Amino acid sequence: MKIPLSNINLSPLDAQYVIDALGRGWLSGTGDYIPRVEAALCERIDRAHCIVTANGTLALELALRGLGIGPGDEVLVPALTFAAPAAAVCNVGATPVFVDVHPVSWTIDPDLIAERMSHRTRAVIAVDILGHPADYDAIRAAVGADVKIIQDAAEAHGARYKGELTGKQGDVSIFSFHANKAISCGEGGCVLTDDADLAKRMRVIANHGMTAQYWHDVVGSNTRMGNLYAAVLLGQVERWDELISRRNEVAGWYDEYFDAANRRPMADWAEASCWLYVLQLREPRVFAYLTFKAAGIDARQLWRPLPEMPPYRDGREYPVAADVSSRVILLPTWIGLELSDIELIAGGMFNRWGEDQVGRKWVIGG
Repeated sequence: MKIPLSNINLSPLDAQYVIDALGRGWLSGTGDYIPRVEAALCERIDRAHCIVTANGTLALELALRGLGIGPGDEVLVPALTFAAPAAAVCNVGATPVFVDVHPVSWTIDPDLIAERMSHRTRAVIAVDILGHPADYDAIRAAVGADVKIIQDAAEAHGARYKGELTGKQGDVSIFSFHANKAISCGEGGCVLTDDADLAKRMRVIANHGMTAQYWHDVVGSNTRMGNLYAAVLLGQVERWDELISRRNEVAGWYDEYFDAANRRPMADWAEASCWLYVLQLREPRVFAYLTFKAAGIDARQLWRPLPEMPPYRDGREYPVAADVSSRVILLPTWIGLELSDIELIAGGMFNRWGEDQVGRKWVIGG
């Protein structure tokens, strides 16, 4: 590919921390960069407790296990998202129950939650999809006080909900630090909460269920992040503002080429951050996708709705999820891109496409 979908940005600071960690000889999940990066994330997101994990999917599983969710329980999940939330629910033995997404925010629709709840509903996983936060006040009003909100902010580093940084709205929140994320250590995740008892349970579960050396009070797992990954992540967290700002700058360059009708809609209470630039078409995306691919540009079609896939089919229709999924393409987005790359991706593709040009804005699909 001439231009990949994403790429991690590493700095001399990240390398300095890795070299230091190597020199200390602690490479496992017990090295001293683990508490350092957990403290840095607590400070950044303004939460009391943080546990870093090997990836974002394990962070979701850890949150579910910490809340005591398992067989016989149901968890509400948006119909349009990457598969990790539904898979995590299944992996703890619970049942994902899907809810269609809102046509503006593309996040779980609070107005549809009540009809999907039952006496077995224990939690809702609200995904801040493509950098746009879910409507947490409306979700809380819909589910009531007894149902826990798990905030999946994996794609929303730096976004804000009603002025407050994402990662702070759920009873428990998670981030991913996968290589395609704005803040990244290649693979990694974290769980954040203000609940001291929940944090203590999750930390025990994350470390094989041990409460003392080789003493296991509960059935645990190993979700720990390695010390080298934590060293890279600490450098990234310390560069948080730079990395988020630069990624949003790249999104601004794309905006110069695309008409507002082709950008993703935005709720008035949201300040989204750009994970991957969203190109919204007015017709099915296949021709556009193939055009990008032919030019060596690693654009991606958006995920299919989860209930269309074999493990999650439930016989119901999710019209908004299906419509959004059919029309959205994700464009390469990372801070190493230059304006000339955006001109190649946007301008070059539309010259091939033969669409009408209005100034520097392109209106696609009619």
